[in-house]
Amino acid sequence: MKRLLAGLLVAATGVAWYAYPAAEQPTPVAHVVAGDKGDALADTSFDGPMVRRRAAVAIHPAPGADRDAIAGELRELAAEAKIGALTEASFAVFSEDMLEYLVPEMTFVLDEGARVYDAEAFMRDHQPASVAFYLVQPVLVHDLTFCVIPAGGVTPEQVSQRQDAEGVLGDSLNRYVTDVQPDGVTVRYFGAVLSDPQIAAVRDSMGRAAGVPPDQVHVTATLTGPGVDLSHGVPDLSDQRAHGH
Repeated sequence: MKRLLAGLLVAATGVAWYAYPAAEQPTPVAHVVAGDKGDALADTSFDGPMVRRRAAVAIHPAPGADRDAIAGELRELAAEAKIGALTEASFAVFSEDMLEYLVPEMTFVLDEGARVYDAEAFMRDHQPASVAFYLVQPVLVHDLTFCVIPAGGVTPEQVSQRQDAEGVLGDSLNRYVTDVQPDGVTVRYFGAVLSDPQIAAVRDSMGRAAGVPPDQVHVTATLTGPGVDLSHGVPDLSDQRAHGH
């Protein structure tokens, strides 16, 4: 991400900026995101390398089970099985059909390249006793990074503080990771596919915090590679069928 931000810095010239008094405290901003499709996959033009095909595990813990203990045990078992990292995500990554009958209490997404078969074999062989039920399904996720270089004397630390205080990123992304660097701020998002209005809301918020127009908040793929083209609709994932136990 640092190399990415450095590249953006080289390209940034003639940055316009808006006045943001130092004493001014950001206030929460209410916004309505248009284009909500419920549990269906959101419409987005930010596809290709930004959208990835992954295998995800939906977990329903046994009554009274400790979720942190389940997460720790699964991560330790995944390391031993050399299946890769398990990334926590929102239940919204799963298909609309699945969410009609099951809303998982815990969701883990496997690394790039891991198949539904790999996830199913791992859970079959290593299901913790505290997991009452699990389901494995192929999903599409957004893995993207927002980058902004502040202007007008605004520091990266101020950008991070202002955007968090405003609350729009929390509303739009739910989970995100902010990296404050010497010259700017990056925000990484990994989770359910975001609609264009959701992404626009994030760019607006980060632009306000940094004192720049929203079109100077860059949206890039976190990973290299082709990703998934959604311009012709959602690809068929039925070659990797869901399995539950």
